[in-house]
Amino acid sequence: MKYCNMCGEEVNKNAKFCSSCGASQENKEFYTEQISPKIEKSLNEVKDQINKGKESGNLYKIVGWISVVISLFFIPVLFGAFGVITGYLYRYHDEKHGTILIIASVAGGILGMLLGLSSGY
Repeated sequence: MKYCNMCGEEVNKNAKFCSSCGASQENKEFYTEQISPKIEKSLNEVKDQINKGKESGNLYKIVGWISVVISLFFIPVLFGAFGVITGYLYRYHDEKHGTILIIASVAGGILGMLLGLSSGY
């Protein structure tokens, strides 16, 4: 079996181009059986890291709480809405904490508007 150096797909040993990515197959020394397992291992590692990030949902939680704090002082409607969206997205990972984040975002947006109105700016 031969594998493409660019994408790791199987290629016909007589093919001039990879049928998957279109990479030239002219330089035979780069297309060996050793390349595909390395590419596959790297891809699996990247997929595992992505899945770990999706499973934890920490990015939504962190960005949501930062949005709540910013909504108190700067463009409360925008950052409050952003906090609600991230809270909604975080509910898939932790329903209770996501709901708390949504409520805090709405409260932060309202409180931020009240603070802005009371300051006179």
